[in-house]
Amino acid sequence: MAKVLGAILTIVGGLAFLGVFFMYLNSSAVLPYNPADGMQGILDVGLALPFILFGLILLAGILMLKFSSEPEVK
Repeated sequence: MAKVLGAILTIVGGLAFLGVFFMYLNSSAVLPYNPADGMQGILDVGLALPFILFGLILLAGILMLKFSSEPEVK
């Protein structure tokens, strides 16, 4: 069951992390929407917490897949 949970966490964390990454690339941290304000950081655009959260979910899923063991059924 741990492998299934690890796979689910890996898929959900990976897709969510990818979505947040694309949101970051489309934010004012990268694109100059208002040149008078200048470029903003990741904290200013509000994506620091989702990056950390979804990165930890992805990491937890990968670690569960790597280190969990399923009992052998005979």
